[in-house]
This record gives sequence, C-alpha cells and structure tokens, in this order.
Amino acid sequence: MGILSRVESFLERFLEAPAGRLGASIQPVSLAKRIERAMDTNKIYRDTGVIVPNHYDLHLHPGDFAAFASYRSSLEDDLAHGVLARARHERYSLVARPKVQILADDDTRRGEIRVAANVIDERGERLPDAMPMPANSDTMVYNRPEGRDAPDSARRAYLLVSTRGSRAVQFDLGGALIGVGRASDNDVIVDDPMVSRHHCQLKLQHGAYSFTDLGSRNGSSVNGQQVSQIALGPGDVIEIGDTSIEFQVRA
Repeated sequence: MGILSRVESFLERFLEAPAGRLGASIQPVSLAKRIERAMDTNKIYRDTGVIVPNHYDLHLHPGDFAAFASYRSSLEDDLAHGVLARARHERYSLVARPKVQILADDDTRRGEIRVAANVIDERGERLPDAMPMPANSDTMVYNRPEGRDAPDSARRAYLLVSTRGSRAVQFDLGGALIGVGRASDNDVIVDDPMVSRHHCQLKLQHGAYSFTDLGSRNGSSVNGQQVSQIALGPGDVIEIGDTSIEFQVRA
C-alpha cells in the first residue's frame, strides 16, 4: 500500500468512526459513495477501455448491519443498479453484471464501511484480465445463454434493443427464458425510467418465442398494439417505455 493509500485509509477511519461512536447511523447514500470510491480506486486500464470492479462486498459492524436487515435485498439491488448507471456515465467497462453484498463483520468497527471490490464473472470466478462488456449504452446484455439444446430456429433468433433512439444493442437468443427490465438480475438490463424493474420476458416454447408482460406499470405493445402475451415472429417490434426491441431470426 502506497503512502497516499495509507493516508486516505487513515482519513476514512478518522472521519467515519466517530459517527458510529456518537450514535449516528450509516445511511444508504454512504454505502453508494463508498462503492463509487472503490470503483474509482480499482480501475484497470486496458486497450479496450477502463475496466472497473463489478462485485462489491460491504463489510459493516453487526449493529450497523442490523439497520439494513429488513430491506437488505432490495438495497443491494438498488446499489448494483447504481454501479451500472455510474459505469455508463463514466464510460467504464464491466465484465459481468454488477453485484453488491452487505455483510455483517465483527472485525469492522461501528460506523465504518469496509469495501472489497473485485472483477468477477457470472460463475463467481475472479477475472482480473477479462474482456469487458461496453458500458456506454442504455442497454447492457449479460449472461448470454449458450442454447446448446435449443432448436435451430431459436438459436438463430436475436433482439435489437434501442432506448431513446440510441444505437441498437444485439442480444442473441437460444435460452429458455429471457428477462428484460431495469433490475440488475435481468438478462437484458434497460436504463429507462419508464420500464419496470422486471418488465417482461421472452419464453421459448415448442421451438418458438413468445412475449409476456409481467404486470408492468406502463404496459407493453407489439407492433403498436397493447398486449399482455403474444407469439413473436420475425420483424415484430416490442415497445416498453422509451425502449424498442426488434425480434429477428437469421436466415
């Protein structure tokens, strides 16, 4: 650890620990700021761009952890989405979908937030030199299904996803179930406030894909018609919020 890192670490402990001793509680915004700091201080520069960690473990004193226990899961998801949004804004790259975990740690002092940031793939393996996925689009695609057991017609299917007229991002299909929405656990993550967290899904049945709206707030349409469920064919255009999703099949 360099001298600047040691000074920064000392200042963090000096500024944060008294808050715990005085009885002040850690707020979600404090967690988000610590994640941003860890993202900035753990950047990896490659020819393909700047890669930042996508996996963040936040270690808290058990007393501080208890304050988040009742909504920890939703908070972790919100923080992960914040990682995604900041990566887009700063044009950083991620190798896989972001994940945030809040952990109780007896070795962490009251009022402190210790962050472990790593670059980890979907299988949970650390990949310091992995190729990144671009983070400068309104749409991010993760966990592409291999589709080895899918029929040929399904493996030839793909989506073209565009939000607010941005350059379309291609997503190759083949998987049995494809989730679309704002939440970070979707296969296709859309940065569109008019889209629900889990807005819709595509389901493979009998060699063809169907579309289902998952009770979204603003609804879905296919080829201009409001729908809740419908079979898809080549050229069909799904519209959710300000996002357009074109379904296509290669010849």
